[in-house]
Amino acid sequence: MRILLDTNLLIQVPRFDALAGDSSPEFVTSSLCYAELFDGEVSGNPQTRARSALDHARALALYGEGLPFDDRAAEVYRGLSAAVAGVGREARRRRVDVMVAAVAVANGCAVGTRNVGDFRGLEQLVTVVEL
Repeated sequence: MRILLDTNLLIQVPRFDALAGDSSPEFVTSSLCYAELFDGEVSGNPQTRARSALDHARALALYGEGLPFDDRAAEVYRGLSAAVAGVGREARRRRVDVMVAAVAVANGCAVGTRNVGDFRGLEQLVTVVEL
């Protein structure tokens, strides 16, 4: 199984024990998740800036370049936004989460996250794995 790790798993180590049945998962991430990490690097707090830079360096070493939000992902995003709206949620409030899910779908990945609620409304369209 190929699993795209959400930003929260780039900050905290995933719970790999949740994948006991899958002997060879491949972990990737998205350039969108790296962009979210960069938010910390412009913080006014020096400790936050340092932590964010370390998180980014570690994630890049572990998972390589992030999968891009490209034209295919943009097309998938349109459908996922409609699905989120269909369950009464506003896609704009969870825009980056929906975009991350779109990158996952466009690249044949599941989404790994600590916050499965962020992906509510997408369960029929993307596999979400709580790690």
